[in-house]
Amino acid sequence: MEQEDLYISRKHSKGFAALTIVLLAAVLSILSYTVIQYGRISLNVIEEKQSLDSCSVGVGRSIISTNDIESICSSDFLNSCSGLLNMPVPNMSCVDEGLECDGVGICERVFTISSTYNPGRGEVSKDVIVKVKEEEHDVSIVDAAVIMLLDFSGSMNGNRITQLKDTVRSFIDSDYNLSYSVILYNSDIITTSNIGKGQQHKQSIHTMINSNNPGGGTNFVKPLNEALNQIQTSNYEVYYILLISDGSPNEGIDSSQNFVQNNVLNLNNDACLFTTSQNPCITVYTLGVDNANQSALQSISGNTLSQNPEEYSYAVNANQVQLAFQAIIEEIMCRIGPVLAELPINVFNGLDLLDENIDYVYNEDTKVFKFYDVDPFYICTEMLNDSAQLTLRWGDVNLNVSE
Repeated sequence: MEQEDLYISRKHSKGFAALTIVLLAAVLSILSYTVIQYGRISLNVIEEKQSLDSCSVGVGRSIISTNDIESICSSDFLNSCSGLLNMPVPNMSCVDEGLECDGVGICERVFTISSTYNPGRGEVSKDVIVKVKEEEHDVSIVDAAVIMLLDFSGSMNGNRITQLKDTVRSFIDSDYNLSYSVILYNSDIITTSNIGKGQQHKQSIHTMINSNNPGGGTNFVKPLNEALNQIQTSNYEVYYILLISDGSPNEGIDSSQNFVQNNVLNLNNDACLFTTSQNPCITVYTLGVDNANQSALQSISGNTLSQNPEEYSYAVNANQVQLAFQAIIEEIMCRIGPVLAELPINVFNGLDLLDENIDYVYNEDTKVFKFYDVDPFYICTEMLNDSAQLTLRWGDVNLNVSE
């Protein structure tokens, strides 16, 4: 009996051991499956994160290089990006959140890129915030004023005054989106207008030009002082004084030169680097006609940053006044700056990428762009017609994971 009990006991022990082994195998199998599944889920999550991050950077860089926000910030672009990376293709989307600007005026266009996918444990979503530096410029928001000082002295009689009046009339009738005033002078101030624009202002200037004729001598200080009074009693960010004359100041060169030196050229450089209505940049352009004293005119040309006569002083005969005047207006209006962007900078008009040293030149010291009429974009004409939409993009993509 004892042997039989021992046999049964051993038999039960073997069965229990076998059962334990089977249970352990099952547990290990389950654990292995769980580990494999977890590994697969982790791998899926990593791949989806790589896909989201890579395609988000792609969105930012594509917008910097093309400015085509509508096409780039689209599910088609994002999902095709995942396919090109040979990654799993989730449901990706992009939302343009608009501009976000800091305290010094540097703005970034913000995009939320979302990825919705199932890594193997249910649907999840991840968001990435993409920021791209952006600076927009539209001629319609250039807060500038042009003050025209027109020589109506006796020597301007004949063809000179005819050409000058026609030039000013043509400018007025062009209806540029630019505020302006007119000061007629000889040895004294003949008459002045306020700074303004619009139909009523336009008619007032026409009447002023048509009802006055040349006579008397020439004085530069008085019209320059009147221009300064208009600047001090108005609220524009940038002022351009345009003095046109065929002569030489009766008071001598020193008086007008000292006046401009003390009131324009001696301003702090920041006035023209960071021009504001509180500290506006003032630039003097001069246009000498026929026998004008060009040395005197050059001595009062420029601004606090530059007095280069090639940029700010013109010499023409009477029949060239209109072309020269138009060139000065283009210099005034076909520019933007100072800008906040840092090199290298992509410059767009709409979706058109403009070419440096063809469509524009950039002065790194003054941070000012000048634009020119070159086929196929004719950007200066676009700006004069108030139909340009200029956007600057620069820097790298700023990528943040949204929690």
